[in-house]
Parts: sequence; structure tokens; C-alpha cells
Amino acid sequence: MGLIEESKVAQAINRFEDTRALLNDVNTVDNRFSEKITQMIQTLVGYEKELGQIKEQLNVENLGVKENRPSSSLE
Repeated sequence: MGLIEESKVAQAINRFEDTRALLNDVNTVDNRFSEKITQMIQTLVGYEKELGQIKEQLNVENLGVKENRPSSSLE
């Protein structure tokens, strides 16, 4: 995967974070569904962590590609 994929994974992480924040807001205003929302938030946190690991791996792979790519020299 390339830089585009790494960027998309970062976007997915951001969307999960935004979703989690919205669920927290809903739960703060109306806690009737607190148990379900808390479970959803915990699931989202797990997804964020897993996506973070994927993003780190993609970053390492992309750095390796950059390092192994021949540079264009003017020699």
C-alpha cells in the first residue's frame, strides 16, 4: 500500500474519533442508552487502536519504499 492508503486509514481513525465524540455528547445529554453507547464507544476505541497499528505499519513500509527508491541525481 502507498501513501494514499495511509492517508485513508488516518481519515478512518479521525472519523471513528469524531463518532466517539458525538456518542459521548449524546450520552451526556441523555443517558437512557448509556450501556449500549458505552459498549459502542469501547468498540470504536478498539477499532481506532487497530487502525493506528495498521497506519504505523504502512508508515514503516512507505518509509522503506522511499529509502529504497533511487534518487534522481544530476551527476
